[in-house]
Amino acid sequence: MSTLSETGIQLHLPTFNDYGLSELLKLAEAAEAGGCGQIWVTDNLQHRQYAVMLATLAARVPIKLGTAVMVQYFRNPVEVAGSLATISELMDGRELSVGIARGNQNTPSFLRSPKPIGTLRETAQCLRALLEGATVRFADYPALGDYFNLVPQAPFKLEIVPKTPIRLYCGGNGPLSITVGGRHMDGIIFGSSFLIAARTGRLRGLLEIADEAATEADPDKTLRRVAEIKISLADDRAKAREFVKPSVASRIIGMRRRDYGDDDFRTLGVEPADVDRLEAARAAGATRVELAGLVTDPMIDAIFVAGDPSSCVDAMAEVCTLARDHGFHQLMFSELGPDAPEAMRLLAEHILPNVS
Repeated sequence: MSTLSETGIQLHLPTFNDYGLSELLKLAEAAEAGGCGQIWVTDNLQHRQYAVMLATLAARVPIKLGTAVMVQYFRNPVEVAGSLATISELMDGRELSVGIARGNQNTPSFLRSPKPIGTLRETAQCLRALLEGATVRFADYPALGDYFNLVPQAPFKLEIVPKTPIRLYCGGNGPLSITVGGRHMDGIIFGSSFLIAARTGRLRGLLEIADEAATEADPDKTLRRVAEIKISLADDRAKAREFVKPSVASRIIGMRRRDYGDDDFRTLGVEPADVDRLEAARAAGATRVELAGLVTDPMIDAIFVAGDPSSCVDAMAEVCTLARDHGFHQLMFSELGPDAPEAMRLLAEHILPNVS
């Protein structure tokens, strides 16, 4: 059993679209003041640009930073390496991390996403080489070279040196992705399905795959593990739970596409018939509001820690046990609640002191 040594906050930028940049900075400052160890930002084409967010945070908040995650199809590795090296000059030696993955289910709606595993592997390898000052030829990264129209034989070297440690994290959680993460990256970020995978028994097998790949690459390598925890906090318990229903509806339906069956839902306390009703409503063209109306309390509790501070402190006891038992070093809290400043205050006052 490991000891949870860190907490993080994910600024899930679509969730915070109604907050201005100055308000997001205040949230980050409140997180740092409340004892949080790292701020992560998401990468979403229709929202604020991840590298600009990181640079702004680096200049204002003395805290570790990262992406959770950067989408491998959105960003040319040459541009990413230059952006990270530039941002590192503002970090004063603090860790800068980049989580890498294929993105969410909407990625193919915007652009082609071929060869996801090969592209993940090559992105990690190419970024590592560039950030370490090596000269690369893109012929060695054919998936990237083809996708981003990079000249195969042209030598390329980054002419600035990162001024702070930069760690690579795998944000893909399937068996093939997590093998790439173990072999080529420093750690893994297990996303919003962490609680589901842990409670249904799937998580341990996936972590074993990652650890085996890491050991094959380097017998002394120990992967860092970050678990994303969806949380919604408010003094008004009902309001906190109502806030998450649209997200829960989408995620529960998505579980079926990831081969979670009726027995898995029963293990989570969710009635399969209730999932069937959600799927049928979506197929019939139901709105987000209509789908949210079909979300049950067990569905919420399968994915989120949601409610008032007292109920969330109780729920977090199980979350911390699961994270420790599976060797995670950081809990990364995401979405926060219907009123982000209030939720951040409650998180700092009631939740972070009980994470151990």
